[in-house]
Order: sequence, then structure tokens, then C-alpha cells
Amino acid sequence: MPHLSKDHLNQLFIVRALALAAFAVGLLYLAATTSDSNVITESTTALVVLATITAISAWYFREKQAITDLQLSQQIAVDILGWSFLMYLTGGANNPFISYLLVPVIISAAVLHQKFTAIMALAALLAYTLLLHYHLPFSPLSPAMSNTTMHGVMSNPHILGMWFNFAFSAALVVVVVSRMAYAMRKREQRAAELREASLRDEQIHAIATMAATTAHELGTPLNTLSLYADELKHLCNEKTDVKKILNAMEERLDECGRITRKLASRAEINNLGTQSSQLVEPWLDAVIAQWKNKRPEAQISLQADEPSLEASVKLDQTLAPAIENLLNNALEAGSEVIEVSLTCNNRDIHIAIRDYGSGIPPEILTQIGKTVIQDSVKGLGIGLMLTHATINKHGGSLLHHQPTDGGTLTTVILPREGC
Repeated sequence: MPHLSKDHLNQLFIVRALALAAFAVGLLYLAATTSDSNVITESTTALVVLATITAISAWYFREKQAITDLQLSQQIAVDILGWSFLMYLTGGANNPFISYLLVPVIISAAVLHQKFTAIMALAALLAYTLLLHYHLPFSPLSPAMSNTTMHGVMSNPHILGMWFNFAFSAALVVVVVSRMAYAMRKREQRAAELREASLRDEQIHAIATMAATTAHELGTPLNTLSLYADELKHLCNEKTDVKKILNAMEERLDECGRITRKLASRAEINNLGTQSSQLVEPWLDAVIAQWKNKRPEAQISLQADEPSLEASVKLDQTLAPAIENLLNNALEAGSEVIEVSLTCNNRDIHIAIRDYGSGIPPEILTQIGKTVIQDSVKGLGIGLMLTHATINKHGGSLLHHQPTDGGTLTTVILPREGC
């Protein structure tokens, strides 16, 4: 169920408190000008009960950061029931404050789904209708010569007009205001998503710039180390063991040089975004094989269903490192076995990576993909943010699930080509 900010509930409590305070002021005025002490006593008791319910509710929700639609609708229902009872004690539909029953409906339309607003509107309209016929007479707030019988109510154009006005206003709130509020919430949500994506893109651009700069800076010391290794080979020409070590060192230095040149090459970076259509099963098999060469200690298996053997996807060179990063996280979580499954339907391709490691802590799980995780361990920070960005760029999504038997199930969802 959707979660709302607790600010909405706090504002509802404030509105309720202001309404109760205004009603209390009205009671004080009536107490000074009327002799109907029984109604004053009963209404004061109802006010105290409602104020107590509000205080208890505020205390109950004091430490909650978010609330559900159902919890907020329950509090709005308390407003409708409480105000209806106050109206019952003070003249029912003859009381001019009966129109306040529309306020909970408006609040519901502003923050809740339309179905909850419709329920609140029906509840308020039902309460108004019942108060037309069932209420205690209270002459100070009733129109002159008011008649509370069924025939009297139905023949009083003023009372009927108020009822129809209330019903029309409630319907207008449900149909129009609720839709407008929903559209505004969706627009705000979209704007928040765009701001988040913009922030993430800025971080990725900063990382890319830093990587290119670092690659240039590493070029000179790597070349120097290669020269040193070559000189040491000549000096230790007769020592076979040392020469083997130096040869291995040169190979690693050459590999580092290729990586840094690839990072620093602007033409290479521009070509990374060029997408091509490939069969997903052989591509994924090649990615896993390449990763297995880098991490020979890993035990990994790939299972593909029959439909995925013919499925193709549009991808570029950045997707393979993203998959490798997910495999690295699974291995570094302490999993001895990694299971990769490939399935597809008419629209999507699913790549599920299942590990049996320590899992992802809940406090990190909520941050994944949104920003760089400052307290991340073993690649759960920048790597996962870049992975999320890469998969989103391909029109896909990345899901993380914590199975009950431990470990993590990470699912990459990509759009199937041609759908």
C-alpha cells in the first residue's frame, strides 16, 4: 500500500484541533447566552473525548516516518464520526456548522487515492442525511420555526437546498478535485524522479571525468615501471625465476596500460553508447565466461529457458561491465555458488542472479542506485549506482530481493527487441 509523509497526518491533527477549538469557543458563547446546560455538558464531554482521541493518535504516530492510505483514511473517518456526533447533539442538519463535514472529504481528495475519497464522501453524505432526521433539538442554532419531522424536513426548501448543495459539492470534490490532486502528485513525483536522475547523471559524469583524468595521470608512472621492469630483466638475465616474475609484471603493466588508454580515449568513450542487436543467451554466456577468467575461484552456473534461446536485445559495451559488477557483488558477499537464470516473455528478458551470501543490509538496500553509498563495502557504492544507470539507459530496471533462506536475488529486466 502506498506510503505518505507523516506531515499529512500532522496537518490533519492541526485542522481537527482548530475545528474543536472553534467549536469550544462557540459552546462558551452559548453557555453565557442560553440556559440549556444539558446540551452544553454533553457537547463539552464529546469535545474532550475527541481531543483525547487526537492526543492518543498523535502520540501513537509520533515515531513513524510514513503512514499508509488506510491509516490516514481512518483518522479522516474519526473526523467525520466525531463531527457528526457533535452535530447530533446541537441540532443536526439545522446547525450551520454541518458544512464542516465537507472538510474531511477535501483533505482526503488532496492526499488520498480517489477510491478512499469516494468512501469518505459517501460516509459524510450518509451522516448528513441521517442528521436531517435524527438529532437532538437545539434552538439557539436552529432556524426559526424549524420542523424536525420527516414531512417538515422534506418540505423545508432551505434544509433541502443545503443537503443538495452538500451532495453536489462532495461529488465535485470526488470527481474533479481528487483527479486534479492526483495529477499534481504524479507531476511532483515525476519532477522528483527527474531531479534524482539529474543528480545521478551529474555524479556519473564527475566519476567519468575523474576516471579519464586519472588514466592520463597513470600513463607516465606505468611507462616508467615498464622501463624499470625491462632494465631489471637485463640485469637479471641469468636468473630464470626472477625473469619469469618480471615477464609477468610486464604483462600486467601492459594490461594496465591498455585499460588506461581505453579510459582516456574520447573516441572509445563515445563508441560505448553505440547499441547493436544480439542474441541474449550467447551474449550472456560470453560475459559469464569472461568474468570467470577474471574470477577463477567462482562457482557459477547459467540456466536458460527455451524461449530465451531465440530472444534478442539491443545493447552496447557498457552492459557487460554492469552484469560483471553484479556478479562481483554476489561473489564478494561470501557466496560459494552463484546461480544465473535467463528467462523471457513476449515483452521482457529477465536475468536473475542468485547468491547465498550475507545479503544486503536494509539501510543500504534503500539507497542502492540512487546515489553513491558512502559507507558501502566491497563495491556496493559507485558500482551499483553505475549499474543502475546503465540498465536504465537500456530501458530496463534492476530489482533486489532478500529471500527468506538468505542471500540476495538480483533481477535485471531488459526490454526484448521487437516488442
